[in-house]
Amino acid sequence: MPPLDLFLTEPFQTDFMRHALLGGALVAAICAVVGTWVVIRGMAFLGEALGHGMLPGVALATVLGWPVLVGGALSAVAMSATIGALQRRGRLSYDTTIGLLFVGMLSVGVIVISHSRSFATDATVMLFGDVLAIEPADLRMLAVALVVTVAVAAVFHRSFVASAFDPRIARTLGLRPRLAQVALVGLVTLAVVASYQAVGSLLVIGLLLAPVVAAQRWTRRITSTMALAALVGVAAVTLGLLASWHAGTAAGASIACAAIGLAAASALLRALVGSVRRRRGTHHLTVAAALLVTGGCAAGEPAAEPAPEPSSSGHGAVEGAQEVAEPQLHLLTVDGAGAVGLHDLLDESTETLGSIGEPSATATDGRYLFATTAAGVEVVDSGVWTWDHGDHNHYYLSPPELLGTVPGEGAVTVATGPLSTAGGTGLFFRDTGEAVLLDNETLSDGEVAERFRLPTTPHDGLVAPLGEGALVTVPGPGGVSGLQWHDREGAAVPGTEVACRAASGTTTTAVGVVVGCADGAVLATMSGEAPAYERIPYPAGVDAPRATAFDGREGRPTVSALAGRTGFWLLDTRERRWRHVDVGRPLRQVVAADDEGEHVVALDRAGRVRVYSPRGRQLAVTRPLLPRTLRQPELLAGVRLVVDQDRAYLNAPAEGVVHEIDYADRARVARTLTTPTTPVQYAEVGR
Repeated sequence: MPPLDLFLTEPFQTDFMRHALLGGALVAAICAVVGTWVVIRGMAFLGEALGHGMLPGVALATVLGWPVLVGGALSAVAMSATIGALQRRGRLSYDTTIGLLFVGMLSVGVIVISHSRSFATDATVMLFGDVLAIEPADLRMLAVALVVTVAVAAVFHRSFVASAFDPRIARTLGLRPRLAQVALVGLVTLAVVASYQAVGSLLVIGLLLAPVVAAQRWTRRITSTMALAALVGVAAVTLGLLASWHAGTAAGASIACAAIGLAAASALLRALVGSVRRRRGTHHLTVAAALLVTGGCAAGEPAAEPAPEPSSSGHGAVEGAQEVAEPQLHLLTVDGAGAVGLHDLLDESTETLGSIGEPSATATDGRYLFATTAAGVEVVDSGVWTWDHGDHNHYYLSPPELLGTVPGEGAVTVATGPLSTAGGTGLFFRDTGEAVLLDNETLSDGEVAERFRLPTTPHDGLVAPLGEGALVTVPGPGGVSGLQWHDREGAAVPGTEVACRAASGTTTTAVGVVVGCADGAVLATMSGEAPAYERIPYPAGVDAPRATAFDGREGRPTVSALAGRTGFWLLDTRERRWRHVDVGRPLRQVVAADDEGEHVVALDRAGRVRVYSPRGRQLAVTRPLLPRTLRQPELLAGVRLVVDQDRAYLNAPAEGVVHEIDYADRARVARTLTTPTTPVQYAEVGR
């Protein structure tokens, strides 16, 4: 056994080992920058797929004598483009699409290289790399790749941060998340191609993931994770090359194995530190030059650590809920007799939950279904929900159940707020004039409880959740004269009144709570312990029916409303501006679909779904989707168009189905879903 200094320095006395060390360090730096985003976005499978996807190009270049990196790059780009195209036009899940493509590309690569006379040697180099063959020209190429990677990551940093955790935030801030996604896939492709020489197509995912996994346990900022991951990657390259030199092992595989080993060591050390910290009963511990400990929801820049386990930590988790990696989108359906069913939009599995009273109307906040029945408002917990944590989301899954009933009589106006706020759900029983605010906190514990129930004069009013309390309509001569804010105990707070004649319709946007008034809208936000109000008047010179009910994707800044029979309003709460659009044909419902204003989705009175631009230009139209429902008014009352980020849904209760429409792809009917109960009333939940 040579002395330690000789053991460490002897291998790097040769030029090829020095080139391997420097090239491996450059690759480690590239993978640290890109791998951090791969871990945050959960794109590990894509990284591995691109590693396989470049194989046909490398194989063809090898057989034809072309530069292998050029062939690999072209092949990887082609694969990433194919994945994107299939995702836009198909309904296969993301991992299924990638899995099929990377196996196909790997097979094609092996078939091509099998025509080579040196099949075994060429295949080994392609799959596992040859870091010891790096030459000065390769070092220059890797240096350029590192500069490009750092530059692109810096330019798109804000877009990556916003779109990685929630594309809604990116759209609201005007950060163009679609372009950011293209740039990020491009960086992953660049990292995979740059790493090919060092570790080959099979082991590249090790350098992309392992150093980041090791680093993120000790950092709280994305940039800090990248820097520490680069150091861990360089350490893995060094250890792998030393092992290869002294033990005669394959260099690329040794580097990948060292990276995995460092990730495991980091996890063990982190667990040891946590154990010591718990035994000492302290909240702070200094270890090895002040290593920072954090969770996935630290203040400041979003952390790169994975989402925390469910707990009562304020991130939307409840006892018994499972936190998952993606939104669990389902349809919750209720038939005419009150039978409730749940339909999984991903795998199309179904289940029947039980029965409630016969529903006359429904509303949802993305988790709970509020069904108006003869007994009052019955509440159903779908067991799937998204918790908006500002700069990112948490997704949860728990057993669905029927929670109970809020007693009341007659017609009800239901107004929901975001699950992630301190508020609840507002119910206004119009026939009796009772204003009720439900408590979301107790709902999450499986109990239906009221924060307050206020008696008022019977009128066509509403209760709009805001902060921990709610805005409640104030009756006046001939109808509603204004709004007043009540705290969580139901006490009317002096000085919080605002005039809003003929108040009708409310929704919550990314900016605040909107209530429609005779002369426009009131936008309400919380300012400290009390609400602040802004008026958004209708545009001068536009003679059109006013908005009485708003619709749009939850939490977005732009909402829509019908304006008479043939037109609609768009209200942009960021710009505090109305736009009136007349399309010249009778409409039944209109929904603002996205923040960029590219799509407004409408249901016309002939049962067709139409897609418009914000200025009223028709972009697409479906065939009639409600032929029999239109002849049955009792069924037509529950027909509703629901829109999410990718698809629109329309229930056709006479046919017993729900149509799924890709509104961005020429209003293509992607699927016709047979739900577990006839969708007389329905809602999309989990979003």
